[in-house]
Amino acid sequence: MSPTLTNLGLMGLTGVSAAASVVAVIRLRATMLRATGGQEGTQERPSKRALNVLVAVVAVGSAGLLAQRWWASGSGWNPLRAHVDGLLLIASMLAAVGLYVHRRPRLGGLSAFYLPLLTVILAWAVCASAWTYRPFNMETLHPVWRGVHLMGVYVGTLGCTVAAVAGVMYLVVARRLKLKRNPGGLMRLASLEALEQVIVQASTLGFALLTVGLVSGVVVLVEEGERLGPGWWTSPKVVLAFAAWGLYAVVMNVRVATVFRGRRAAWLAITGLVLLWGVYGIVTAGGGAA
Repeated sequence: MSPTLTNLGLMGLTGVSAAASVVAVIRLRATMLRATGGQEGTQERPSKRALNVLVAVVAVGSAGLLAQRWWASGSGWNPLRAHVDGLLLIASMLAAVGLYVHRRPRLGGLSAFYLPLLTVILAWAVCASAWTYRPFNMETLHPVWRGVHLMGVYVGTLGCTVAAVAGVMYLVVARRLKLKRNPGGLMRLASLEALEQVIVQASTLGFALLTVGLVSGVVVLVEEGERLGPGWWTSPKVVLAFAAWGLYAVVMNVRVATVFRGRRAAWLAITGLVLLWGVYGIVTAGGGAA
């Protein structure tokens, strides 16, 4: 697939995701108002089916675009040739997770929080394809190590993304409960207990896969040590990656480390994702391996 078609496809998916975000926010607002019995809450809200269709288009479109780029590249069994491919992988899987969330009544309202982030990821993919495209410089590595490293990092980031989204919603719901704003409407949203469970489970998955990515990354760095030069272990990319890994190691143990439960777990999950995206920003700006 030509870069122009890839860019147009990404722009289209970004637009669909943005439309889904608007629908999700309108549905959330209508749900909250309906619980108060206000006149605005009686107005018709967008159907859940419409939201599911939009998210399904993003999921299938992102996966299809990734598969097409993989097939056109002829790069063997590893579909991740550049950062844009990793972003497409995250986007397709996050949309698929979103479709699952829509079927879980205990996680009501979460779509209004993950869909804006999905839109940002797709917009970033447009930038990574159109303006900052750099293939990963990992051709000297064994294909197995390369594939394990990239899949561990990107799929692990998906788990961390879900944890951070649940963390943002946790903070919003907790604050509104504290201020006693529309308690009836909050009853229709995911509970703090359910959100904390998502944070822990998603962080555990993200931590496990990031561990695989980091261990294989160490092998990559050892093999590439001479090319990277002395002191590569103190580079911002390496430091931020291990800092994020450490935060998720804490979050996944909140059941035993009660001091990090609740708001602290939510903030740790959000901070860990910010650090991971910082790693991606450094990789995108400087090129090279993930």
